[in-house]
Amino acid sequence: MHKNRPDEELAYVRTGIGSDLDTMLVFNLLRTHSHIKPFLDAGLGSESVTAAQLNALLILRAAEPAGMLMGEIGRKLVVTRSNVTGLVDRLERRGLVVRADHEDRRATVVRLTPAGAGLLESIVPAHARMLADLTACLTDRQKQTLIRLLTTLRRGLRRRAKEAE
Repeated sequence: MHKNRPDEELAYVRTGIGSDLDTMLVFNLLRTHSHIKPFLDAGLGSESVTAAQLNALLILRAAEPAGMLMGEIGRKLVVTRSNVTGLVDRLERRGLVVRADHEDRRATVVRLTPAGAGLLESIVPAHARMLADLTACLTDRQKQTLIRLLTTLRRGLRRRAKEAE
């Protein structure tokens, strides 16, 4: 395939919706996610941890020793309150996190347990190697550019969501 030719996997998008840059960008993001997700799931499946659970554990590790309010976990993970409750329930059943009372009795703090910290120590190195392998087709400069561009897009989407509230 010629280097400047669009990704032929998305020919149906150009035919059905159009080939404008915005459409092609969003569909490329979605398609890329659909290609990455099976690798993430398989890599974490051996530890019976989902990507959302891993992200929650990483967020809680960064919040040690104080822990984090459930609502804040939801904002960082960008999930609904009921999703956070179910996620924390599953992690708590496994002994990876613990809930604690907060001075505001309407709020609950979640903290990483020693078992949760141990699980992270055992899976993060292999997970990082797998991520490096998945992105090995990109140069460091391309990775930095992609990170910068996706961060800009994400910030714009967050601003838009706040304006819509």
